Amino acid sequence: MTEQDVDALVEELARGLRRMAAGLLEAAAEHPDAVRARELTAAARMLTNDVLARLDGEAVTDSPARRIEPDVQDAPPSGRSTVAVSGRALEELVELYLPDYERRLDDDPVMTDPGLPYERWNHLHRLEYGRGEPFEDAPLWNDTVPSRGKAVVRGMTSKQEVLRRLHHSYVTRRHLDSPEGELAVRVRQGCTAIRRSRAIDDGDFIDTSDLKVKLEDLQWRALVVAAERGHHARTQLLTQLRQLEALAVVVLELDMAFRQRNNDPSLGARIAGAAQAAKAMLRHWPPNVEEAMTESGHTAL
Repeated sequence: MTEQDVDALVEELARGLRRMAAGLLEAAAEHPDAVRARELTAAARMLTNDVLARLDGEAVTDSPARRIEPDVQDAPPSGRSTVAVSGRALEELVELYLPDYERRLDDDPVMTDPGLPYERWNHLHRLEYGRGEPFEDAPLWNDTVPSRGKAVVRGMTSKQEVLRRLHHSYVTRRHLDSPEGELAVRVRQGCTAIRRSRAIDDGDFIDTSDLKVKLEDLQWRALVVAAERGHHARTQLLTQLRQLEALAVVVLELDMAFRQRNNDPSLGARIAGAAQAAKAMLRHWPPNVEEAMTESGHTAL
């Protein structure tokens, strides 16, 4: 067996192990037992930090949490995988692709229902970009609003009445003034960062329109759960964050290789393997949070 044959086998093994690590993280996100979910996550990180690091010829230290700040520009490989070093792929992507000013909730509404028909969405759009701050007077999510759902007539319905009739079609900053709201904001930021990543935006590896729909749906569910502040809101949001982290792991692996491709032509096999792992995960992502909650009752991270 030649040296090239050995290298090819090692690369094939590494691709399989990356898919296995992604599968472990996905299983952790779906698992109803919090203790078992943590064990699965730890196994995935050990696989990434130790086994894959050794296959890549990297020195394994006693401090896998030590961070190396990634560079969003095309740069030569630094010798250690950001995914392997940090174990926090979602945070890495947010740092890479979300400027500080975009992490603040300056928009009001924070988000409108992605399934809203255009005519009803357009009423909110005109309010958002009109004069004054009409959303400051919007009813809170749990308020009782008798006129909710009634038709809005342009030029006839007041701004305040538009917000009442379109209640539950938008989430505002005031809805997120809670610990649960902070978790929902993390989901929102993570979704934005994944969608903006260079590999996703420029790489043409996956169906971006399908990914956009999935990320928008996940954001909306997270924001609604936080706005409702129900009994299991924190549990559901932590589950959504775990699901998003599982996706972020494979996206960041693909993104890192994609950004370094011009400096290292040998990364082609790594890119292909990472793209395959991302496609495989997205076929069944995200799992149904509501069904998991029904089956498990409640789960704490």
